[in-house]
Amino acid sequence: MSGIKYGRRHDISYRAGLVLQVLGAAILALLFALEDPFFSVGILLFEAGALLSAIYLLVWMRWIKKFIVGSVLAGIALQAAGFYAPEHYAAQVIIAGIGLICAGAAGMAGKEAYCFAFREGWVLMWALPLVVLANLLGAPNHLFNAVLFALLFVLLLLLTIKKLRQPLLSSCSTDACGRPGKTDNR
Repeated sequence: MSGIKYGRRHDISYRAGLVLQVLGAAILALLFALEDPFFSVGILLFEAGALLSAIYLLVWMRWIKKFIVGSVLAGIALQAAGFYAPEHYAAQVIIAGIGLICAGAAGMAGKEAYCFAFREGWVLMWALPLVVLANLLGAPNHLFNAVLFALLFVLLLLLTIKKLRQPLLSSCSTDACGRPGKTDNR
């Protein structure tokens, strides 16, 4: 474990991604409820935040980070491919791409829930993919989506506030940060 470098800038970048996700969710919830076609700006901001947080995520199991970063990157690629898909499949391809990004964001929320006992993280971990599945499998309902987007925003806001209240990590280059298997540190 020696040689791991994780400092304040890394932690600040991760938290900045969370803030971008919250801002994106707020824009999405508000503009979607108002039936403004620019609600997609909120989705793009949320996705940028998810990518930033995924890149700077600190987890001890490498496969978890690879899954989260991979799902976010695959989601971005799938959405780009949706613009070139046949018209009758394009919406489903783009929604599936958003779903992969939400899977990555759900993984980060789950990590926060597991490591720091944030209840909002547990709810977000399940709610983010379910919202996308509801839109992929069923006919999207405007009121249903507006309420869910507002709920996701509130949960993400509460999680981010809790995360921002935590002290920033200091630079760590030894085992002082803790390793999996220690009883006092997850």
